[in-house]
Amino acid sequence: MARKKVKLQFIENDTARKVTYKKRVRGLLKKTQELSILCDVNACAIVYGQYSEAPEIWPSMDGEVRRVVTEYRQKLDIDQSQRKLTQEDFLKQSLTKSEEKFQRLQRRNRELAMENVMCDLLCGEPVERVVYGDVGDLIWVIEDRLRTYQHRLGVLEGPNANAPANPNIDLN
Repeated sequence: MARKKVKLQFIENDTARKVTYKKRVRGLLKKTQELSILCDVNACAIVYGQYSEAPEIWPSMDGEVRRVVTEYRQKLDIDQSQRKLTQEDFLKQSLTKSEEKFQRLQRRNRELAMENVMCDLLCGEPVERVVYGDVGDLIWVIEDRLRTYQHRLGVLEGPNANAPANPNIDLN
């Protein structure tokens, strides 16, 4: 017999609701037991309902349930104390992360600007147009590109080619 899709809504019929409750609780307790056995985890289930006088629990040994709940509460306290963060601390962390991201973006923008200047110079732009304050950054970008290309050449040529392509260029 095929199962039909269950509408998740309140069951009006008292008898049907009670039968559904008992079946679902039995299934929930069985799944808890399976999870505990198959995955070797501490698990317990406590179900309070209007159709039974006492709560239904798994495992049925009272001491075992108390041990699992106590262990859970202890771990919860430890985890919460480690992850406690006041709003001020959270804002400080956010501000620090934003400032670091801003600095990385500024560095990247400066690097791209110097690459544009380098390309302009290679295309015939006169050197006199370079602002004096940009010279240091321009030299750094050129040296960085040179190191990158030398590394790529070294990888392509193999392990025997450790020397720079042009021995007259000293990067240090």
